[in-house]
Amino acid sequence: MPAEPADIVVSSAESEDFARRIGLTWLASADRERLREAMATIARAGLAVPRQSSKFDQPAFIFSVTSRT
Repeated sequence: MPAEPADIVVSSAESEDFARRIGLTWLASADRERLREAMATIARAGLAVPRQSSKFDQPAFIFSVTSRT
């Protein structure tokens, strides 16, 4: 069972940069704070998503290549 993800902290500067990149420069400071909290929640959820193992970590017989014909 995977361990609980570590607490992720998103700084105000990171959330402001993100808001600027996606065109949300008009957001009020309270909205930017909510965006910062949402970014941390989303990052924690992303860490909990199971990832497929790399082909370099699994035995070769698991991976197959379809023929071109």
